[in-house]
Amino acid sequence: MDDANIYTVGGTVQAGGGIYISRQADEDLLILCRQRVFAYVLTPRQMGKSSLMVRTAEKLAEEDIQSIMIDLTQLGVQLTAEQWYLGLLTIIEGTLNLDTDVVQWWQAHTHLGLTQRLTLFFQKVLLVEVTTPVVIFVDEIDTTLSLSFTDDFYAAIRYLYVARSLKKEFRRLSFVLIGVATPGDLIRDPKRTPFNIGQRVDLIDFTFEEAKPLADGLGLPKDEAQQVLRWVLKWTGGHPYLTQRLCSIISEQGKSRWSKADVDHLVSSTFLGAMSEQDNNLQFVRDMLTKRAPDLEGVLTTYREIRRGKRSVSDEEQSLIKSHLKLSGVVRQENARLCVRNPIYEKVFDDKWLKNILPVPFKKLTVQRVLFTSLIVTLSTLGIRQLGVLEFLELKAFDQMMQMRGDLNADPRILVVGVSEKDLQKLQQWPLSGKTLDRLFSKLEQYQPRVIGLDIFRDLRVEPGHDQLLKHLQQSDRIISVCKYSDSVNSPTPPPKGVEPEQVGFSDIVTDTDDIVRRNLLLLNPESASPCTTSYSLGLQVVLHYLGNVQPKFSSAHGEFQIGSTIFKPLRSDSGGYRKVDAHGFQILLNYRSAHQAVRQVNVTDVLENQIAPAWVKDKIVLIGSTAPSIKDLFNTPYSANQQDNQKMPGVVLQAQMASQILSAVVNKQRLFWFWPVWEEFLWTWGWAVVGSFMAWRIRNLWLLGLAQGSAFGILYGLSFALFYQSCWIQLIPPTIVLVSTSVSVMASHISMQKQQRLKISNLLIDKLEISCTLRGEQMTDVIVRLITMYIEQNIPPTNSTDGRSKKSKN
Repeated sequence: MDDANIYTVGGTVQAGGGIYISRQADEDLLILCRQRVFAYVLTPRQMGKSSLMVRTAEKLAEEDIQSIMIDLTQLGVQLTAEQWYLGLLTIIEGTLNLDTDVVQWWQAHTHLGLTQRLTLFFQKVLLVEVTTPVVIFVDEIDTTLSLSFTDDFYAAIRYLYVARSLKKEFRRLSFVLIGVATPGDLIRDPKRTPFNIGQRVDLIDFTFEEAKPLADGLGLPKDEAQQVLRWVLKWTGGHPYLTQRLCSIISEQGKSRWSKADVDHLVSSTFLGAMSEQDNNLQFVRDMLTKRAPDLEGVLTTYREIRRGKRSVSDEEQSLIKSHLKLSGVVRQENARLCVRNPIYEKVFDDKWLKNILPVPFKKLTVQRVLFTSLIVTLSTLGIRQLGVLEFLELKAFDQMMQMRGDLNADPRILVVGVSEKDLQKLQQWPLSGKTLDRLFSKLEQYQPRVIGLDIFRDLRVEPGHDQLLKHLQQSDRIISVCKYSDSVNSPTPPPKGVEPEQVGFSDIVTDTDDIVRRNLLLLNPESASPCTTSYSLGLQVVLHYLGNVQPKFSSAHGEFQIGSTIFKPLRSDSGGYRKVDAHGFQILLNYRSAHQAVRQVNVTDVLENQIAPAWVKDKIVLIGSTAPSIKDLFNTPYSANQQDNQKMPGVVLQAQMASQILSAVVNKQRLFWFWPVWEEFLWTWGWAVVGSFMAWRIRNLWLLGLAQGSAFGILYGLSFALFYQSCWIQLIPPTIVLVSTSVSVMASHISMQKQQRLKISNLLIDKLEISCTLRGEQMTDVIVRLITMYIEQNIPPTNSTDGRSKKSKN
């Protein structure tokens, strides 16, 4: 072999008689072909794909495995689907010397579709006439990307792979696809099954050990030749084409000695500066980065991030932009990160080149624009919130945090005596008679409770013992009876006859629009015509009697209610997550103590039969009411949705929760629910809008943006819950909405600007062409016409008239 010809700088190694450098891909592909595994070699240009194909076919021939090498550029692109498929089969026929006349067979089956004809040919002709394994190499598959009908071709290959499970003869047939494309490019119709078969074979750059044979052609002593090769590889990174071209030039110059500076100068004069415009490999990379880029700004900005290396850019197989960059050859994967392939590419495609391609820098969103976007989204969201549209979601978030907060221990100061289903069965009465209630009071009073609250209406006579009960109620200063104001459904219920207003509390409970109790109604202004004349709720009344000498104060100027040193501030119609809630009377947000064991509970019969400990009653608040589900004095609470069978809370237990909240606030200084003022809520929401805007501004990758948004929401929820744990209810839904909405808005603005940038680039290229034509003294329209004419002449096949003249001259 002539050493001067060992380098290959175009075409296959075998065609030029050059030296073939084996790599790991050789062994990988050969093994896959032996095992009849479908494979693909999809890499940038001039990486040695075609040479690998020829070498593998040669090895397979030694093992009696038939190989068919199809170069799709041989078929061309200016033809019909019928011509393309038939041309494919004639190549197969010519390679295998089949007995079947392919043209006649194809025409005889025109009643079938193209894909079915193709697969039928493989089954009925090829695999019948050829009994050995067959590997079909399809090279230059990227030429099919401009054809509209080749989805069917790759779908047929996919079918041949799947059919192996049903038809054994197909197991002898395998395909190897080779070209500059990604698997996702092959079947482009999104409605069809993607091309997801085959095993990838990676062609990587030469290592020094692999490239050592190239040193033999440099015409230098062995050690010097290998040192020069190291300097070459430092520039090329082992890229097959760039390495062999540099080695070829060194060999042609015939110098007896080379220094590192000489190699650097050679690289500069061969690839850098104006020479970069003349190298076909660099032109391919340039076109991939510009003309063929699926997203011009995305490709160039991602490449710029990789090149500058300020932050590592991870490789993602599903990323169209990153896959395109790898396919261009300008970057490669290293430890799951992307880096520029070699210093030559880094020098040619530098920041100056980026600036020349895009003289107008990529227009980024300014800080002011980001803040303005976040402000508009915030105001819009808060405007929607003000209409009450988001209240339902806020209340559900409130319920969830109430459930997550955990239960407190049962309040030892309160005892509930409930009328249970067991009591109803044993006593055989409802409502409880006056005699039974009078006996119950007498039993409890023996244990000296501070106050007893009766959450059972006694406006009607229930014999026996009604008069005796009324006398007991009228004379006792520790029993609090109940009445009820009218509502939209029920008429008012008066207290027991003859009981003073100071010994009565109303039992009214307010519910939200979803029928859940979240508020504690403390005070109401009695109507003049109402039979219920007390201003205090049952829970507040029993607490005031429990505390004894403490006198409540009401400030009409500030709308505050004070017991001792504890100030109760009324719930407003827009407090927390509420919007336009009916806040009549004096309400506070109910701070539940527990979902199940807020207070100790016993049954009526337990008291009547002396089955309770006196300490449970002594100096305690005792509330008497129904706990039996059949009586239906039940209410939904924030815990209901999280309990089995949507469990509700009895009214008397709810009254105990309310009394416990008031008592804990006064005695234990337990914090009542508090709320941020409007300006703090605005800043809170706007702050999260700014977070969402800046994330979308800085993070262009959708996966990373989604991860960042998920993390931001986790922080938002965590902060909201931490404040809720401290009895502060702040809005959660508007910040969540603006967090997402501002990200979408900024991304949409970026895409719009990207389209505008592309238009600017197009206009810039036209301006450049016009200037160039003016300098040459030509009209731009004439140049365009000439280019179109040249393209047509190079791509349209010969006409029939030409064929006719050839035949005539031959005759």
